[in-house]
Amino acid sequence: MTHWSRIIPAVLLPLSLLAAVPAGAATKPALKVTVVAQGLQLPWDLAFLPDRSMLFTQRDRKTLSLRRTDGTIRRIFTAPNHMWSSGETGLMSVEVAADFARTRAFMTCHGYRKPGGRPEVRVVRWRLNRAATGASYVRTLVAGMPSSGGRHGGCALVKGSRNQLYIGTGDAATGRNPQSLGSRGGKVLRVDATTGKAVSTNPYVRSSNKTKRRIFTYGHRNVQGLARRADGSIWSVEHGSYRDDEVNRLVKKANYGWNPVRRRSGDPAYNEGANSPMTDHSIPGRQRSAAWRSGNPTVATSGAAFVGSSWRGWNGALAVTALKDESLRLLLFSTSGRLRETWKPAALDGRYGRLRGAVRGPDGALYLTTSNGSDDKILKVTATG
Repeated sequence: MTHWSRIIPAVLLPLSLLAAVPAGAATKPALKVTVVAQGLQLPWDLAFLPDRSMLFTQRDRKTLSLRRTDGTIRRIFTAPNHMWSSGETGLMSVEVAADFARTRAFMTCHGYRKPGGRPEVRVVRWRLNRAATGASYVRTLVAGMPSSGGRHGGCALVKGSRNQLYIGTGDAATGRNPQSLGSRGGKVLRVDATTGKAVSTNPYVRSSNKTKRRIFTYGHRNVQGLARRADGSIWSVEHGSYRDDEVNRLVKKANYGWNPVRRRSGDPAYNEGANSPMTDHSIPGRQRSAAWRSGNPTVATSGAAFVGSSWRGWNGALAVTALKDESLRLLLFSTSGRLRETWKPAALDGRYGRLRGAVRGPDGALYLTTSNGSDDKILKVTATG
């Protein structure tokens, strides 16, 4: 299993109502947390192969490693040609191809820079060798996603149906990127996972602009996580400015309203101030509000995954990791998308520091990565009776 287990249905509740959501109705399981890997540095993401071994990335080290089911870990590659890390950008998301059993293919999202060239973010397709000791480059699926010094270069991958791949991107801290349909920054792109071409049902697939053809949604700030719910809907998790981290249900062609441009004389070109809300309903057209938002201040939400039946009354809830808040949140939504309940488990509240990645494993456990900068870990969270 890979990232298909990650997120939720459509809902919007005003912030004033969030505190009124009744707590304690759903039966909460006890949680057991086990460290399955340690001594890491900024592990960003992980994904499971059909044999239940685990691929995981380390952002700044630019390494991809394989953890076998017996607990042994093997390096697959380190910093292939021109792979680049700086600031918030490096080797980030990893996703296993739907046809892995036949092709042994997987995808990564990472910073890229040739000597003397401008930095960017790329999504690349690789092939794992039969011995699972190395990987070879297959092709670049998408290039040219913006990165300016590494800020807001976050990138997330998740499989869709019929060999589709969704790619969440950051706005590279450039004000006009999120609303520009000619920029790949501040977007969720949808492409064919084999060729990188736009999916035939994309909203702008008839455009003459190659970037625009790949756009699924726009108006995002810095997408950190993507997940596919059992109903097939795709959801994003993104960092807010000083307020309003967001969880969004992705609807084709929707604008999520981030528009951090200069509004008046004296404003910075990249304007993250009070007059730049995460969802700006004053700009032309219709903007789609978040399904959930943190309010003020942010907690720095990052990864997300749907949990399964072993979580008892929380079956199907969205588990969302937080960096700044050093916590895990469970968001329980009804089938119609109404927020029913939230839970912040004490077992993961500050005990392991900053939490980034979240993936539901083939065993039903929730796997998390920490992001503390030294002796980082991969955690296995099991819900027990």
